[in-house]
Amino acid sequence: MLFLQFWKGRAKPDDTPSAISTTAPSACTDAALLDAVAGAIALQRLAAPLDDMGTRLKATTENGLRQVAAIGGHAGAVAERAGTVEGHARRQAEVAEEASALMARLEARLGEVERRVGELSAAMAELLGFVATVETRTKGIGSIAHAIRDIAASTNMLALNATIEAAHAGAAGKGFGVIANEIRNLSHQTMDATARVDNQKDDIEKNVAAMVEAVRRVEALVGRMNESMADCLEDARVARPCVEEGGVLAADLNGQSRGIVEAVGAVQESLASLHEGSASQAAEAESLADHARQVNETSESQLAAVGRLRFAAHERARRSVEELVRGDDVRGMARPRVEAALRRALAQGLFELLYVTDAKGRQIVDNIGLVATAYGDTGLGKDWSGRPWFRHPAEKREIYVSDFYRSAATNAYCLTVSAPVLDAAGNLAGVLGADVDLGRLVELARTDQCLQAGS
Repeated sequence: MLFLQFWKGRAKPDDTPSAISTTAPSACTDAALLDAVAGAIALQRLAAPLDDMGTRLKATTENGLRQVAAIGGHAGAVAERAGTVEGHARRQAEVAEEASALMARLEARLGEVERRVGELSAAMAELLGFVATVETRTKGIGSIAHAIRDIAASTNMLALNATIEAAHAGAAGKGFGVIANEIRNLSHQTMDATARVDNQKDDIEKNVAAMVEAVRRVEALVGRMNESMADCLEDARVARPCVEEGGVLAADLNGQSRGIVEAVGAVQESLASLHEGSASQAAEAESLADHARQVNETSESQLAAVGRLRFAAHERARRSVEELVRGDDVRGMARPRVEAALRRALAQGLFELLYVTDAKGRQIVDNIGLVATAYGDTGLGKDWSGRPWFRHPAEKREIYVSDFYRSAATNAYCLTVSAPVLDAAGNLAGVLGADVDLGRLVELARTDQCLQAGS
């Protein structure tokens, strides 16, 4: 497997170039190598999105599992609350049924009370009639007593006259005087009895009057009670349909609550099934990601193995860099002219990033290229003296060609070619580095092969 590191915003090997011979292979071998590299690049391009897809699919599935678990928890809470609602609805239906039965019994009892009050009212009316009869007859007793009093007075007067006449008669009227005296005594007794009757009559009249008044008050009370009972009975009759309707609604609520509980139970079962499917999908996604990584690692290993061979693609990059460092603009090491030369070289389509350092490894120009670096600036002033791509050309005065590595900026395979920049006296003035996209390099090399075959 290829060991990678970050270098100038991309992964680059730290080891020195391979000591494998750079003798050019045969045309057939070189074409086979180009095909192998192109196939490995294509395989890597297919594997990378597959790896990303597997990773995203796994993350999405795991997130789905978490969501399913959360939904399952919420569904469980809803099921528990729905069960509570069902219990309350069932109890409400029972209470409504009991209330309806109580209202029916209350209505029946109020009807019975109403009938009893009607009977009491009739009895009170009959009693009032009897009292009126007693009052009438009491008045008749008064009339009789008055007549007896008149008779007693007349009898007393008659006895007095008889006594007077007996006195005139002398001895002959003595017996008649005794009779007259007895008649007078009888008259006095009659008058006393009549007085007592009058007194009793007055008392009876007072008592009868009080009784009549009491009976009338009771009659009025019974009338008001009858009205109240009638109102209660009417309210009970009006309330009963409402209570019955409440019972029907409670029963319907009970049925709906039971339906909710059953539906939530079905949702929980579906969530459990979905959870199992998501767990299986997560395992398959992880397996897919593992296979994609294996394919990716295999392609990297293949490219790493091929990259240690030097074939036509390497030579094309080497020649382009050699031609660039021999130019007067680069050898002059003046920043404006160097950057202009690098831009012209970039336009050829082979390089993706170009840069130049001084003899001590400090960069003297901005990065010239098509990609952004990982360190986020132009690279001007950075010290690269410890990097192999600088040290090898600076120490050995020869071109350095790296193995293939994965670019951190583009995730594509590339290689680095660096060469010493020598002044007119042959002294080291600096080092020029060039990052080359491997796919583009292979395309150009295969195009050159096609052109050579055609000629």
